[in-house]
Amino acid sequence: MIGLLVFQGCRAMKLSRQLMPTPIGIVAGLPFPGGNFVEACNCTKHEVPVFIVSGRKTKPGKRGPNPFGNERSQQPRLGTAYVTIGKGLTPEQLLEQTTTESNRKTAKVEFTRIELTPQSESDDLFHEHDSNFDHHDNAWIQSVSRQLDRSQRRDIAIFVHGYNTELIDNTLVAAEIYHYLGHHGAMISFEWPSESKLLGYVQDKGNANFSTRHFRAMIANLARDCSADSITIIAHSAGSPIVVNALRELRLIDDDLTAAQVQSKYRVDRVVLAAPDMDLMAFLNAIRDGFHEVAGQVAVYASPKDRALGFSEKLYGNLRLGRAVGNLEPWEKEVLMQAPQLEMIDASAAEEKYKNFLGHNYFHRDPWVSSDIGGFILGDGPLERNLVKEEDEVFWRFPRDYPARIRQRAQQGSAGTSQQAAPANATKLNFSG
Repeated sequence: MIGLLVFQGCRAMKLSRQLMPTPIGIVAGLPFPGGNFVEACNCTKHEVPVFIVSGRKTKPGKRGPNPFGNERSQQPRLGTAYVTIGKGLTPEQLLEQTTTESNRKTAKVEFTRIELTPQSESDDLFHEHDSNFDHHDNAWIQSVSRQLDRSQRRDIAIFVHGYNTELIDNTLVAAEIYHYLGHHGAMISFEWPSESKLLGYVQDKGNANFSTRHFRAMIANLARDCSADSITIIAHSAGSPIVVNALRELRLIDDDLTAAQVQSKYRVDRVVLAAPDMDLMAFLNAIRDGFHEVAGQVAVYASPKDRALGFSEKLYGNLRLGRAVGNLEPWEKEVLMQAPQLEMIDASAAEEKYKNFLGHNYFHRDPWVSSDIGGFILGDGPLERNLVKEEDEVFWRFPRDYPARIRQRAQQGSAGTSQQAAPANATKLNFSG
């Protein structure tokens, strides 16, 4: 129980945080989804929007910048949060801290305000599969569409947070991701109703399950009403089963469509499941139901050194997907290897380099892993990203000389461009904001 008290302790009460460590691929000079960060780093004098879909109820009269409590809302509230990145720095200074390795960054990501979108009970964005509902006139949809209109491509990135978190911290993480996505397209933070307290883990797992339909409907309506070219999803920890189950339900709803047709309908391009707090067998069932066919590609990052998920395993008595490295039965390996859209990645070697007690938040705090996520979103395969794997194994892994391989690849110019020039095939979202 003592372990549970620190399980996934990723909640922050501050309005700002230091900009995340620079992914090692950017430091080396490899292409990244953000492409040309010069334009992205011109954000030092204005606010960056992060669109909010919140399953939490608002609390009338609540003081402070966060208007939400922790109770569930039947109809999610929509809004736009605003964040500053690198305030007080020049664009050149922010560019340097964005693209170079530094353990003492002064660039801050700071929450400034949130504006809730007025809506009536009849204006339910979460109706789906009903031609009578058209949300093009919805004020929030129009805001997202305008943001897409200002971008080179109509790409949407969605961040789905984990356990014991609240609006402000989740918004800051989403803004960091958006920063390294180059401020292209629109960034959405899906705010499922975490209890925002250490002892709320069981409630949070129930709330995540409750939120599956909201996420499913959000994907369906964004693809249709915003005319998105592509949707990229980055889910962490307890947020991962929301994504997996929502995509599974979409696939079952549209079981009369081919995999190509269902992917074209929902525009989901890349899905990242980082340290997923999900029952392994439930994930295998989702594969059997074809959840992965809704997406172009799915990457699962796991580590046997993840202590947070170790606490979860003790609580549930079942292996978690995010700790499945080295623990797979032969039949489980077979199911995983039969899904060509699926990439399983062992992050433990990276965690040894950047030690963290819980070993759970590596998806954006570990420069090796964040670099690989960027390459995955860009469309590179595991071999192109310098990962290695034995022929009969399921998990790709980071080699011990990973930084040297990344630098060598950059020197050889195999990617065909430098970090300051957006690659021609950068059709995915950009990791910047």
